[in-house]
Amino acid sequence: MSDISTLGLGLMGSALARAFVSARRSVTVWNRSPARTQPLVQLGATAVNSVSAAVTASPVVLICIDSYQTTQALFETPDVIKLLPGRVIVQLTTGSPNEARNAAAWFSSHGALYLDGAILGGPANIATPRAMILYSGSPELFARSSALLRVLGPGTRFVGDNIGAAAAIDMAWLARHCGTYAGVAHGAAICEAEGADLEIYASLFAEGDTARSMIDIIKNGAFANPPATLSVWHAVLQRLQDQARDTGISSEVPDLVASIMGRAAAAGFGEEHVAAIVKVLRKEHL
Repeated sequence: MSDISTLGLGLMGSALARAFVSARRSVTVWNRSPARTQPLVQLGATAVNSVSAAVTASPVVLICIDSYQTTQALFETPDVIKLLPGRVIVQLTTGSPNEARNAAAWFSSHGALYLDGAILGGPANIATPRAMILYSGSPELFARSSALLRVLGPGTRFVGDNIGAAAAIDMAWLARHCGTYAGVAHGAAICEAEGADLEIYASLFAEGDTARSMIDIIKNGAFANPPATLSVWHAVLQRLQDQARDTGISSEVPDLVASIMGRAAAAGFGEEHVAAIVKVLRKEHL
């Protein structure tokens, strides 16, 4: 039996699996596209061809896929459900607090032990001092699993027994970034319209600051091949809108930024860096 099975081998899922392999943990991997398992197999992981085989292989199953809905579809088959009693399920798929609560209820009803988590940052941060991963759920379950989970980075934090807390804090963190992106892009549009130097605008921010790197991308027109696309961030805004409606708080902020990102995606910039929202803020696009 392996130490952990990881389901989902996109950019983030692959980074998580590599971290466990690099830490000399025995790792089983599964992905809907089997070809993505091969780089991990070459590093020492074991690939399986079904979710049931992945669940069978390990006492701990880590999920990092595109949505909670996909998780539900993968796990609600009879051949997987019968394997769940006593398994530790760690969900690192990006979602909302309400989705975390629903997932916890479903897995618990089938005898699994469930932790919900949120990754703050990109794949390059995994297994480095910059990694920040939040977990919520049972304190006892986190304590039991923490040695394994800390392989992913020293910034591993337990944020309480409120199962939706990790997702809520992640959404709050993402909201700050979305606001920054809109504000910085508007600032760049101001400088361009007034003939002010974008390099001076960038110099107002410290090296490594999100604003500085975003301004540099705008200045150089380097919008291609981002680690996360404008469409990905637009989907984040839509989740923020849903969360606001679910809880009855104002959705004004995500509504505003989502409308800008939606226009940018509709204009054909969805696969570019989020800084491409400046293109629909410039005067020629109004």
